[in-house]
Amino acid sequence: MIPRQLRSLIILYGQPITILRRILQRLAHFSFRALHFVGGFQRFRGRIFLFAPRISEQDRESLLRRLKFYCPDSLDFKVAEVRTVPLFLWFSPEPLLQSGQHSTLLNSMLSIRPGTFCVDFRTNALDGWEWTRLAAYIDPRRVDLDSSRQRFASRVARLRQQGKEKTYIFGTGPSLANALDKQWEDGYRIVCNTIVRDRFLWDHLKPDFIVAGDAIYHFGFTSFARAFRRDLRKCLVSSDTLFLYPAEFHSIVRREFDGLNDRLIPVPKGWLRKIDIDLVKHFQLPGLGNVLGLLLLPLACTLSKDVFLFGFDGRAPNDKLFWGNSPKHSYQEHLAELQEAHPYFFEFFVPEYNLNKYVKNVHGEQLDICLSMAESRGWRFVMMHRSWTPTLQRRFQGDD
Repeated sequence: MIPRQLRSLIILYGQPITILRRILQRLAHFSFRALHFVGGFQRFRGRIFLFAPRISEQDRESLLRRLKFYCPDSLDFKVAEVRTVPLFLWFSPEPLLQSGQHSTLLNSMLSIRPGTFCVDFRTNALDGWEWTRLAAYIDPRRVDLDSSRQRFASRVARLRQQGKEKTYIFGTGPSLANALDKQWEDGYRIVCNTIVRDRFLWDHLKPDFIVAGDAIYHFGFTSFARAFRRDLRKCLVSSDTLFLYPAEFHSIVRREFDGLNDRLIPVPKGWLRKIDIDLVKHFQLPGLGNVLGLLLLPLACTLSKDVFLFGFDGRAPNDKLFWGNSPKHSYQEHLAELQEAHPYFFEFFVPEYNLNKYVKNVHGEQLDICLSMAESRGWRFVMMHRSWTPTLQRRFQGDD
């Protein structure tokens, strides 16, 4: 029998062999970077290489269209297509866009080469994250984390002066429509992503923070992401709400929200998988993969010991894709285009043979362990209505 505490650590961080593999990959990656530095190859030479043998003309055009969005300055670069990876590229930091099927050995080597980005939307479920990594990689401006932390600490200090003892966090499930039936001023308020579509609800909630953390839904090139950013800008302009998000997306956010720098809070993502952290003291997001554990809960735990959840309905038996969303608080009319642009993202995370795969991964045992550990240290989490997610339903305490 595996001791309970050890089992919890394995669920949170993976098997020891998995952790060792990640460490070795990271060491190999830094070895490449050191080689670039020693060799004096740490500067770009104005070229982006596309390694995509046997790619269709349609897919090539799609990749180049994405490149223009994520890296608008790439027009000043020369995009060179290569059939094989030239020897000099292994010793050069020039960006290399990888697409298509290659040998396992070559894929392993490319994965540890700095400046390689697997942007194949047909085989890589995280191609959207690769594009945002590329945007950050060629952006000459670094993320000013010191200023971000100061803005955040100043706002938290101001909020704490109000002396509220609870924090409300809002998801975008169908129950969110009922949020208009209640007043929320007795607690701090944190909302997530596409709530911005409903200005009436936004004005009713008067959120202190809004968060978003998905590369394709929120920071991508499709109509869905563009609609979200359009409505978010309007909401930020008309309020003093701060926008908190993973720092890896800052190159996109800085460009898309020009003139609103005082509202932007990019936060780096760390490795610790713990939600009850004080982000003022430990300015790193936990290494969790969904907006609830990654952003909403850590931010709520920073503000208060009592956290109340609303709008987290979970995945009902007849729901499509990840779970059901409130129609007024999502962009369903743009969803088909999003699926077409990132087909393997949906095939991988919501496969037909296991529609609950993603929910179990991010809202199953891992989240339950994080919540239980926080509860043992004095935090309280209350689900305010019934949820299809067992982890949250266990924290539902009575009538809706």
